[in-house]
Amino acid sequence: MIRRDPLSSRVTLAVGLLAALLAVAISAAANIGVVTKVLGGDLVQFGESFRARLTGIRAPLRSEPLGDEIYDFTKRQLEGQTVRLVTWTTDNTAAGIVYDEEGYARVQIFYGRLSGEKGGGVSFNEVLLKKGYARVDPKYLPDELKYYLDLEKDARAKGLGIWKTLAQAAADD
Repeated sequence: MIRRDPLSSRVTLAVGLLAALLAVAISAAANIGVVTKVLGGDLVQFGESFRARLTGIRAPLRSEPLGDEIYDFTKRQLEGQTVRLVTWTTDNTAAGIVYDEEGYARVQIFYGRLSGEKGGGVSFNEVLLKKGYARVDPKYLPDELKYYLDLEKDARAKGLGIWKTLAQAAADD
């Protein structure tokens, strides 16, 4: 009769659980996800319930001028796509992730070729700014993204997107 050491069994179980937890942590640390639904020009959903708003920018609501066009663009570009998310924190922990007043995590999304690799892909936040499809939201603009102000300024100077619509509205008044 073979007798098992209860301590050995517990150690084996603990090592197995630790390995599983580390695998989950590594996957979570990669911040890779599939956009399951686009909720607005700057608001997306991952999985069943995680919703995030693009950090540093604000796109028009669907009820505002160009809102439907920008929503459709975001939907065509992101829905069903695997993207890389970059979050900002107040204290370098998951508990410190920056959320806005509506309870949405603030993220930068990278999509397209190589988006799963660090430093790869194209920042969708920047795409919206360059097309004039969003404006800078200074309340949620991390220091590392202050160059967004220049992207907005360029789109405004070229009269793109919302800046064209605003210029037309001002001319009509």
